[in-house]
Amino acid sequence: MPSTPQNVLDALSKLDASEQAIVKDYINELESSIAELKGEDPAPVDEEPMVVDDSDFPPLYISGDDVEKQSELKMEASDLKSEGKWEEALEKYTAAVLAAEPSSLLYANRATALLKLDKHAAAERDCDEALKMNPDSAKALRVRGKARKAMGKWEEALADLSQAQQIDFDEGTVDDLKECTDKHVEAEKARAATKVEEEEKLRKRAEANRKAREERAKEEAVRDHGHDHGHDGPCDHDAPRGMPGGMPGGMGGMPGMPPGMPPGFMEGLMGDPELASAMQNPKVIAAFSQLMSMPGGPASLMSNPEKLQELMSDPEVGPVMQKLMAKFGAGMMGGGMPGGGASGNDDLDDLPDMDDMPDLE
Repeated sequence: MPSTPQNVLDALSKLDASEQAIVKDYINELESSIAELKGEDPAPVDEEPMVVDDSDFPPLYISGDDVEKQSELKMEASDLKSEGKWEEALEKYTAAVLAAEPSSLLYANRATALLKLDKHAAAERDCDEALKMNPDSAKALRVRGKARKAMGKWEEALADLSQAQQIDFDEGTVDDLKECTDKHVEAEKARAATKVEEEEKLRKRAEANRKAREERAKEEAVRDHGHDHGHDGPCDHDAPRGMPGGMPGGMGGMPGMPPGMPPGFMEGLMGDPELASAMQNPKVIAAFSQLMSMPGGPASLMSNPEKLQELMSDPEVGPVMQKLMAKFGAGMMGGGMPGGGASGNDDLDDLPDMDDMPDLE
């Protein structure tokens, strides 16, 4: 059966016997209803009902203003405490609490009697009441720390006992404080080990995710290219293709060279690193492929100045045209050998001035 929350026990302790019986019966009925809703077997009828030990949680102050009576009861309780008669002392302390509004010290003294009688939860409760009135009560902190230690609340006990020793050092608390400190160290080690274990799990999970991503990337590479690259970066077959058609000299292929091109054109083209690199540009390849396929080859531009102007004004194609014309002269347009001067074709006068063309470099 689940334990009863502390605040419920506190509330019950303030009721008289008949009211407590009503509340207990109601709680038992609620537990049976909850068990049925969960599909659990209800508790047997003859099972011992939930019992709140009223003696473990003596009542708190409700009303009363007989201060003189309270003073007499406290003196009697103190005498009984000195004699080690803790049960009798507890009765006197409780009567004093009910006689008039209690002080922080009165609650702390009753908590001491409760602690001696191993009523640790009740002692903790009384110390809570004492500390509401006086947060710096070393006695209430010390008694609550010892009660919490007895209940296995090591971290809370360590905090209470440490604070109590700072306010008012007590030799008899040293061993309790040491035990709580040792338990705290053990708990810290356990938490550290758990953290390391969790971090290792996260690392392994991240590594598994990374490998899964790599496997997916390989599968996509096989699907897209028919094989796994096996390395970062593009494969050779992923690079831009050469010109279509079969250009001699390993350029990947342009249509067959038309008649009239200057001798040594291909050798000069492939021997120039800049031109050879430019011929890998897909846009340049497309332009020259179209140019070579035209009837008459490049020389046909002489009768199509608009096409010539289009090529020369293109920021990617124009500089390559300029470089070729500078290298091969009028022969590029079907006018003879490089450096051979004018071809005799008056249309060559329509070619753009070389000085006006953008520099390839």
